[in-house]
Amino acid sequence: MSPTNRRTTLAVIGKFASKLHVAAAINCWYSIKSQLVLLHTHGAHRNRPSPNSAIPSYLALILCTLCATFQCTGCAWISPKDSAFTAYEKAREEINSPTDLEDYRPEGVSAEKKGLTNDFLQRMGWRSTRRKDMELAQNLFAAGEAKFNEAKSTDGKSRHELFQEAAKLYEESAENWQSSHIEQDALMMAAESQFFAENYHQAELLYEQLVKEYPRTPYLDHVDSRRFEIADYWIKTHHVDNRPFFMVNLTDGKYPWNDTGGHGRRILERLRIDNPTGQISDDATMRLAVEQLQAEDYDAAADTFAELRMTYPDSEHLFNAEMLEIESLLASYQGPKYSSVPLTDAQKRVQQIVKQFPSESREKQKELNEAYARIRLSMAERIWDVAEYRRLGKLYGAAKFHYQRILDDYADTPYAEQAQVKISELSDYPDRPAHWLDPLGKLFGSTDDRPWREKNPGAYD
Repeated sequence: MSPTNRRTTLAVIGKFASKLHVAAAINCWYSIKSQLVLLHTHGAHRNRPSPNSAIPSYLALILCTLCATFQCTGCAWISPKDSAFTAYEKAREEINSPTDLEDYRPEGVSAEKKGLTNDFLQRMGWRSTRRKDMELAQNLFAAGEAKFNEAKSTDGKSRHELFQEAAKLYEESAENWQSSHIEQDALMMAAESQFFAENYHQAELLYEQLVKEYPRTPYLDHVDSRRFEIADYWIKTHHVDNRPFFMVNLTDGKYPWNDTGGHGRRILERLRIDNPTGQISDDATMRLAVEQLQAEDYDAAADTFAELRMTYPDSEHLFNAEMLEIESLLASYQGPKYSSVPLTDAQKRVQQIVKQFPSESREKQKELNEAYARIRLSMAERIWDVAEYRRLGKLYGAAKFHYQRILDDYADTPYAEQAQVKISELSDYPDRPAHWLDPLGKLFGSTDDRPWREKNPGAYD
């Protein structure tokens, strides 16, 4: 490499390094300098180096430049281990405490919705852009906080009014700096203000807006607990004062405009969807299942109890949920002419409870014994119904087969004694009744090539 080329290379690299971190530029300089010394020494010993001998020197120079560049730009494999964490903390600080209005990073679902449709609607004026009056939003938030603190130390009617004023200031603060941490905090405090003002319907709407716009909000568990309280209050109120559906509430802010119990159940459903792994998700599932059981919606209650059992195996409600699931399954059973799935599922639950909860099952031994006896009685009834159907159709062999099943499998039920009586009555009847086509069989001959009849004669007649 000639001296002119060396100076040109150093000038380009120095100009590039000046825009990078100072320490990295120094490292880059020393690396290149040592490489140039090697090149100079190599050239002094050999007046005319061959092209093949110069190639490694050029490659070393390029590698040094790339290493310095990667170090300056923060490449993960050449940077220190804590660089990624430091960058994350820096970005988080910029989000939470922006120094300039234009520096903040929009948050929330609305900020993530990008595309030609949204841009077109904004250009046409059909969709408003996010408001970013940072100073006004912070001033309104501070005013709302002052009202909130004043309301906490006040009693009576003025307390209710002050909380409403605080909620209004918080909502205005959220509107003036949308898609930001201020809007998130303001929505949370506005909902809290409405909650303490006992305007539960408006508080629920604000909580729902917060979770919908910021699904990963740090207030999620607290919001869930508030919404659970509101849902539980509405459901209990519905049981005490069950108003007709067509009655509309326009005066009391504690309740929704219509269908108080339905709104309570809807909140519990939303809690399970919005935060399925939250602290009270199993509580919401249990509360919803109990409400369905009380409303005599037995199929839905059994499904919800089963969902709690499978989704939250470490829940404190697990034993009670399985006990109530058995009750729901037995209540949903409609009789011997319908499906036997509720009975078989209930039988599995009884057997599982005894194995999984030995101490608790001993305390509930009476209830479990009654449930198991009821299951066996219903299963025996199903077989009895089939046997009676065969007997009335004069298929006496099949009828005796099913009566015998009752004696073999359900001898401890009342149907066993009746089955024994029926078998005695049918002892003189042929297993297979005569058919009007039997003379043709005798005339032309017939063969019975169904060997399974030998094992259970009369069962398939």
